[in-house]
Amino acid sequence: MVYEASEDSFLLQKWVERLCPGKSVLDMGTGTGIQAVAAAKSGARRVVGLDIDKNAIEQASIAAKLKGVNVDFRVSDLFSGLFEGETFDIIIFNPPYLPADERLQGDIDLTGGETGNELTIRFLKEAKKFLTRSGFLLVICSSISNPFGTFNEAKNMGYEYEILEELGLALETLYCVKFTSIRA
Repeated sequence: MVYEASEDSFLLQKWVERLCPGKSVLDMGTGTGIQAVAAAKSGARRVVGLDIDKNAIEQASIAAKLKGVNVDFRVSDLFSGLFEGETFDIIIFNPPYLPADERLQGDIDLTGGETGNELTIRFLKEAKKFLTRSGFLLVICSSISNPFGTFNEAKNMGYEYEILEELGLALETLYCVKFTSIRA
């Protein structure tokens, strides 16, 4: 199953369109390709979209073609599909963030681990080496998956974070967060 765009996707898309013109962009977990297409349409100079799901890559490729934009889509488990030394100005991630429960057993499009933020933390640990010197991460976090625990982990990994926007929904608050690596 490919996660269909929803409120979290649209919140992130707004910031992608603002921040990606002229940049090299990686869309992690591209899904339908909504962020990759938005980055390309906004004038990003290079866009790569990665997803662990081959069907998602196929759908995203079709979406990009229909929108008339060029995106390099690849099947990848997080960063495994990138080449040695490949870096980006912006890495976008709208991760699966629901805490695991038996109803969602094995649904990689929705669950981010036992508490919901484990995949995001794994992403943060691996992302730094794929950022340009002035690069940053643009990530969606949810109030139902311990976002402030994620922010503390990020600080411990050498990131500064800025909540760009909050969106209150009936059952959760979504955060569009910019993570910048603190470099010595």
